[in-house]
Amino acid sequence: MFANNMGCREATRGTTGPACRKKYLAWQVTLVLAGLSFIGCANAQSTSASSSTPNSDTDQTTPKKPVNLQAVTVTGSNIRSVDVENAQPVVTISSQDIQKQGFATVGQLLQNVSSMSPPDLSRSAPGDLGPNQGGSFIDLRGLGAMRTLVLVDGQRIGAAHGGYTNINVIPASVVDHIDILATGASAVYGSDAIAGVVNIITKKNFNGIQLDTYNGEYMPHSDGRQTQSSVTLGKSTDKFGVVLSLSYQNQSPVWANDRPFSAYPYTAQHPYYGLNSYGPQPQIRNAPASFAGGGRLVLNPGGDPMNPADYHPFSLSTHGPNGDVVDPRDQNYNNNADRRSMVLTADRTKNLYLDTHYKITDNITFKFNYGYNADYEYAKSGSPLFYSGMGANSNFPSLLSQYSYYNPVYGVKDLKIAQRITEDSYRSYNNPKNRRYGFGVDGLFSLGSHEFNWDVYMYDSKISGVNVRTGYFNLINVANALGPSFLQNGTVVCGTPGNVIAGCVPINPLATLTPQMLSYIGINSVERYGSEERAWAADFGGDLLQLPGGELTFSTGIQHRDESGYDSPDSFAYAGYSTDGGVGPNSGAYNLNEAYAEINAPLLKDLPGAQSLSLDVATRYSHYSNFGSTTNSSFKLTWKPFNDVLVRASYGTGFRAPTVNDLYQGRYPAGTFTDPCDVVYGPSAYGQNTLVAQRCLTGYGGIPGVPANFRQTDNNGAPITGPSGSGYMPSTNWTGGNPKLRPETSYNGDVGLVYSPSWLPGFDATVDWWTYNIRNLITGISNDQLIADCYQYSLTSTCGQFQRDPATGQIVNLLNLETNAGWMKERGYDFAFNYRFPKTRFGDFKISMNGTYITAFNMLPTVGSNIVYMDGNTQNGYTAWRLRGNVTLNWSWHDFGASWTARYFSPYKSNCAFDPSLGVTAFPCTLPNYYAPGVGVMPQTQVPSVTFNDVQVYWNAPWNATISLGANDIFNRVSPNVYGGYASGDTPFDFNSSYDLGRFVYMRYQQRF
Repeated sequence: MFANNMGCREATRGTTGPACRKKYLAWQVTLVLAGLSFIGCANAQSTSASSSTPNSDTDQTTPKKPVNLQAVTVTGSNIRSVDVENAQPVVTISSQDIQKQGFATVGQLLQNVSSMSPPDLSRSAPGDLGPNQGGSFIDLRGLGAMRTLVLVDGQRIGAAHGGYTNINVIPASVVDHIDILATGASAVYGSDAIAGVVNIITKKNFNGIQLDTYNGEYMPHSDGRQTQSSVTLGKSTDKFGVVLSLSYQNQSPVWANDRPFSAYPYTAQHPYYGLNSYGPQPQIRNAPASFAGGGRLVLNPGGDPMNPADYHPFSLSTHGPNGDVVDPRDQNYNNNADRRSMVLTADRTKNLYLDTHYKITDNITFKFNYGYNADYEYAKSGSPLFYSGMGANSNFPSLLSQYSYYNPVYGVKDLKIAQRITEDSYRSYNNPKNRRYGFGVDGLFSLGSHEFNWDVYMYDSKISGVNVRTGYFNLINVANALGPSFLQNGTVVCGTPGNVIAGCVPINPLATLTPQMLSYIGINSVERYGSEERAWAADFGGDLLQLPGGELTFSTGIQHRDESGYDSPDSFAYAGYSTDGGVGPNSGAYNLNEAYAEINAPLLKDLPGAQSLSLDVATRYSHYSNFGSTTNSSFKLTWKPFNDVLVRASYGTGFRAPTVNDLYQGRYPAGTFTDPCDVVYGPSAYGQNTLVAQRCLTGYGGIPGVPANFRQTDNNGAPITGPSGSGYMPSTNWTGGNPKLRPETSYNGDVGLVYSPSWLPGFDATVDWWTYNIRNLITGISNDQLIADCYQYSLTSTCGQFQRDPATGQIVNLLNLETNAGWMKERGYDFAFNYRFPKTRFGDFKISMNGTYITAFNMLPTVGSNIVYMDGNTQNGYTAWRLRGNVTLNWSWHDFGASWTARYFSPYKSNCAFDPSLGVTAFPCTLPNYYAPGVGVMPQTQVPSVTFNDVQVYWNAPWNATISLGANDIFNRVSPNVYGGYASGDTPFDFNSSYDLGRFVYMRYQQRF
């Protein structure tokens, strides 16, 4: 499936020219038109060149010119060379590999590489809102998508201001190959390359016209259809080259109720378990005793809301001896709101890509590229619940007024009501647009016997978008509509006689809401966002002197980059007037200057025990306007003791700078906490710590002490009745971005072996051991942890992030911002082999295998917390398989070919749905006494391994076309049931988004002219 790259690739870094502050729109229009005009020039040149081409007889007598090998830049290094053996493991996916897979997008293809992990966000998370909704993100090693750097031709694509890079902005039609460097590379590329680099190399020398179409859908469900069409045009000569590509793709949704693992909260095997207590039948939650017995009442289907005889007391479901639901009663099938959700969201994408180059002289080349991507993402995630107490603003309790015309106990009391609004739904429409262009000049020159290369370039990447969300309620209008109302001239109106509220539509929450009612109380949330990354850079390199093993080569360069971004959430929601959660607006910017140097020294060559030995050293200095400077270096060694074996090793340091969102995210309520000084709940929450108790009495870190009998109170001034109580004035507690954040820091290492035996032509194998250690994680911590850092762990700087009210002693003005805390460590092995069998009369055969084995993956979220051991487990909603691997068998014979790929996921452990002591045996808990290091007994269930099988056949037609038919997951294997044990950030359902949704059948057609 994939080849391990041990040599050079056409991965020349995109080069661009002098920095120039112009009107950017004018630049884009002018340069795009200029690039398009080159097509006509290229066609004219083609005609001229054809007329002067020697015929075949002349060719036979013309002496052949010597071939000049072009120096290229290999992913993981800045040095150009014609003969480089990678000191780090680079996996290369060729355009032929892409065609042999049944995946329509670059993101889908990369997600099935064994070193990839479930992304932080995905199309399987319909509830994801904001700039990243519906995008495709790459997460190497499970270290987080923001720690994987994505490049195009060696340059940054440009990430959203939260640090996520949507890989879908690159159409598959322009990809020549993809390099995946799964190890840290900050010394070469700077920030964000902690986990590694994905470098997408685009087509450069393309001649002709190519049409590609792709159509597929899940079978037998007949859903999730994907269609893709593209046209690529190009012309390349010795002087000039241009590639233009236009593409469109449409991905239809998959609905939760069409898959057994998502149609019900606890899968189709337990259809009644976990159903919501609130459904489309209206409920009164505080009826007086005089009305149908009082308490919580449910209106009978078809009943009269004003008639107490048409209500019955709410009844919970009943359970059998094994804990499974026998009778759902008022928790029934129709109450499952998730059935109205998507398990795979809808997406439409339009792409335009243009790349040109022109030789000004034999040694100087001008280059320009432009990309435009428009996404139209649609998600749906259930129906809203209309109930008393919705929203975060206590000034709007959403009670049905005792003086409402629709109150069945008119004049007696305000009623708490609840009803699932199935006529409406939570929908999200996200429309991000990405515009990127770059241009520059590169060149070559010689001084004596030494050759040098240089380039200057700039690029500008802009992302802008609007996210519109439905399913929310206008709390002001809800208060009016539920408030006093009366009958006037046969029509119910809001207000009181003589004081009618103009435009108000009174609602009856105990009946089906009419479209007019929903229109009045409904409101959309509108969020606008954007980011920009602009850079100017210059590079210079070449060879300096002859060493025993070859020429000492070097590369050095400088770069200036500006980063900015903004996010403007709905202002009405932020003011607390909507049921949408309010986050404050944010915007910010920073800039940085960088300088790097790298040398490659071939130390030995053609000696016994050292056919080759070389050392590569790189260092990069980065100065950020917001936090200062950091320097990162790498050391890479390659050694060939004899021709069949290559030993490689590397070590490097890395960093990830805080993003604009990390620094300037808007403020929002931080939530509740347990006061360590509360005499009832504080001691148990802090492990009966005597030091904490002493500091509560005497004061610590500038925080005054409290009396020995101190109690934490709620908003009404009453002592809390449980841990993590509402606290005192929680509206004074805030969280958000932190301008004082420092960068994450890391170091990584790799030791590997490449074996290509001369006695077995066509075979090669690799194995690499790798390790990561990341410190100062940029993260959010709980309020309890913040207070513990002060009282328990003696971090006095955190004591200044909250105060105690002088009169009451209650904690107020808590400011829990993002912080640097904790660490993450991971170790493991990558391995691969390829074998091309000797030719046979039945065709050519090749088998390939690659895999990743994780030996340790540990995380300390923050000081004082337990270490989380993630290898082979699902922890915090994230799965780290011990082993992932792919095996591919390819066959070709004349114009026919076929491939078979098996994708393997090893077993893993997941938390049991219920503690064994509860006696709920309906759900598996195969390891009830499992001991988690550092935690203790943590009941677990073993989730079985899964293997998905893909098959494709193709035919190269005589009219210069290729027709491919295939099926991914041909045996229709589905995700194992996890029963409440997954539900992570990338999907709310109990399945892993790295698994398939079932058999996907497709056809691909490619026509070349």
